[in-house]
Amino acid sequence: MVQWGGSPRFPAGGDDLAFSVVEQLVYEGEARVWHHRAGLRPMARPHSHADLEVNLVIEGTCSYVIDGRRVSLRVGTMLFLHAGEDHLLCDASVDHRMWLTVWRPRLVRQAVEAGLDAAAASERPSSIELRQLPSDATKRLARLFADVAGSPHLASGPVHLLWRCREEFAAAADVAVAAAHPAVVQAARLLRVDPGLSLAEVAEEVGLSSDRLGRVFLAQTGLALVDYRSRIRLERLCAAWQPGADLLTLALAAGFGSYSAFNRAFRVRYGCPPRDFLARAAVDDQLPARHRSSLP
Repeated sequence: MVQWGGSPRFPAGGDDLAFSVVEQLVYEGEARVWHHRAGLRPMARPHSHADLEVNLVIEGTCSYVIDGRRVSLRVGTMLFLHAGEDHLLCDASVDHRMWLTVWRPRLVRQAVEAGLDAAAASERPSSIELRQLPSDATKRLARLFADVAGSPHLASGPVHLLWRCREEFAAAADVAVAAAHPAVVQAARLLRVDPGLSLAEVAEEVGLSSDRLGRVFLAQTGLALVDYRSRIRLERLCAAWQPGADLLTLALAAGFGSYSAFNRAFRVRYGCPPRDFLARAAVDDQLPARHRSSLP
């Protein structure tokens, strides 16, 4: 059964922007096709999932942080995200649009058994799969994405789309990706486990001075380490929040030293007082850190 989707169900990801879903099609629970454009709702956390995901930029630019490495995408850039790859969409131009598709592992395995390159089914590949398609290939694939999204009775559409994406990807030019500094990866993991850590404690654990770690972290992720820690704390608070919950209790549990520190960080991050934002989020069911699986 093929169903048109309603509100987007992301795998709890993104950052300063979210996406409005223009077209969203679900094929028998095995694949989902989205046409995205830059939107206004904040999304606050990196995420990974079991599905194979592809992004094809058709307008504007955007940046991801993938397992601690920052990559930039422009028109024609194709990015495959595999099971277990931690990724965060951290910025995009106002005119940014892209096609996105996710395929369930079972569908990918069936395609590999039928002859698709085995790398499509790999988990956490040794290098990020990022390539730049020529203009004609980008246009061909954009038309195919639109055809598949617009053909609810074409059950073979997602499989054909997967094959074509891998074929065009194999013929495209690699995009260089800088290696992640191990201290950056370790620092990010430490803060995700315990965002109450001080920056000095994190620096001591990874074996760098606070200044050195701060410079490397900013260069590789585009975020100051203190801002990353603040976002993790806000993410935890939003994930735990329920209507009627005491914000001070949640703020302290998330790692903030006081309500004023939490309030200040929230206003900087989201541009409004926390109570106003959370009240709207309760109505819209759009908390920035709510977990949303990529498929039903």
